[in-house]
Amino acid sequence: MLEFFSRHAHRFVRDNDGNFAVLTALAIVPLLAAASVAVDYANAGFEADKLQEALDSAALRAVRLYGEGQTEAEATQMANETFFGNWDPSQRNGETPAVVFPASLNILYSEVGQQITAAADYSFAYQPVFLTRLSFPISRHSSASYQTGGEACILALNRTADRAFEVSGSSRVDTSGCTITANSSSDEAIYVGGSGTLKTECLYTPGKVSASPSSTTLACGQPREGSAVAIDPFKRKTMPTAGQAVDLSGCGQNFVGGGGGGGTCNGTGKTPNKPPEGYAVTPKPGTYDGLEIKGNVKLQPGNYIIDGGTLKFASQSVLTGDQVTFFLLNGAAIDIHGGSTFNVTAPTSGAWAGFSIVADRSNTAPAVINGNSNSHLNGIIYTPAAQEFQYAGNGGTGGECVRIIAQEITMIGNSTFKLDCKSELANNEINNPGAIRLVE
Repeated sequence: MLEFFSRHAHRFVRDNDGNFAVLTALAIVPLLAAASVAVDYANAGFEADKLQEALDSAALRAVRLYGEGQTEAEATQMANETFFGNWDPSQRNGETPAVVFPASLNILYSEVGQQITAAADYSFAYQPVFLTRLSFPISRHSSASYQTGGEACILALNRTADRAFEVSGSSRVDTSGCTITANSSSDEAIYVGGSGTLKTECLYTPGKVSASPSSTTLACGQPREGSAVAIDPFKRKTMPTAGQAVDLSGCGQNFVGGGGGGGTCNGTGKTPNKPPEGYAVTPKPGTYDGLEIKGNVKLQPGNYIIDGGTLKFASQSVLTGDQVTFFLLNGAAIDIHGGSTFNVTAPTSGAWAGFSIVADRSNTAPAVINGNSNSHLNGIIYTPAAQEFQYAGNGGTGGECVRIIAQEITMIGNSTFKLDCKSELANNEINNPGAIRLVE
C-alpha cells in the first residue's frame, strides 16, 4: 500500500499541467486578500484626506464667526453646516453604513487677549468595503487662529451707517501711531468734511472713505477699503450690577445736583455752609440715580455706577478722579459739555482696569464729551451700543491715552491720541483683524 501511494505521489509531482493549476488556486487566496486590504486602506486614506479638508474648512469658519462676535453655539452650528456640506458620512458607495457617526463636531474655543483659537475634532469608525468585520477608527484634528493686526485708537462698530466715523467742521484729529477703524460697508463709512483734518497711521473699513487727499495724512499711504470687520475685543466682559443708590443730600447744592446741607456727603462728612476757597467734596464709589458735577469735586478711587440717570459735568465744574471708572447702566446718559474741567484716570487693576467710561451693551443713549483745554481723560471709553458719540478731547501736543468704541463716532474738536499707553490702559488693546490661518 505504501508503495502504491508513493508511486502516485511522484507521478502527481511530475505532472506539470495539473500542478500549475493547483498552485495558482492556492496562491490566489492570499493575493486577493492582500489586494482587498490594499484597496480598503487606500480608500481609508482617501476618506481621511477628505475628512481633514472638511474639518479645516469648519475650523476656519468657526474661528472667524466667533471672532466677529457670534456665540459659541452659533459659530459651532455654522461650522457644522460647512463640515457636513463638504463631507457627508451618511452615504458610502450608495449604501447606508452600519456604523453610527457623531452628530456634530467637537469644537473648543480659547481666547487670549484678542487672539482666538478654535480647535475642532472628529472621529468615526470606518467600515471597509472588503474587510467588513474589521472596522477601525479614523480621527482628525484641526486648529485655526484668528490673529490680530495693528492697534486702533477708534473703532466704530455699526455695519451699515453712513459716516460711522466722522471728522466734522474745523476739527483736527491726530492718532499718529494707531489706526481708525469703521466696520460699516457704506460708501461714506469714514468721512472727513468741512475744513477738518485727520492724521493717522491708517484707515480700515469694509466700505469706503470719503475725504479729500489734502484733509488726510496716512502713514500707510492709502486707506484699507474692503477690509474685514474688526471685532469688539471686550464683548465678553461682565458688566457690574447696580446697587442701592447713595445719598448726596449732604454734599452741598453748589457741588453736586441734589446736594444740600444737614447731612453727610455719602459718608464722607458734612459739607460746610461756607466752604473755604479750594474746598472739594469727596463722594465715595457706589450707585447713583444720576450724578451732576456742579462745583469742585474729588472722587475717591473706585466704580461709579449711574443707574438710569445722567452723568453730567456742568459748565463751571471741576472734577478730579484718579483710578475711577464710570458705568452707565439701564439707559444712563453722559453729558460733558464745554466749560467743565476734568482730570480723570482709569484704574490700573481690577476687572475693568484701563476703562474710564463704560456703558452697558443695550444702552443706545447718545454721549457727548467736550471739556476745555485743561481737561484730561485717560482710559478706554467703551459704549458699544451708543448710536451717537461725540468726542472733543485735548488737542495738546502730548496727547491723551484714550481709546473709543461706539456704534458711530464724531470728532467735534481737536484731539491728539497717544500710542504708547500700556500702563494707562492696563495692556488692553483694540486691534484690526489680522490673518485667519490654520495652526494645526
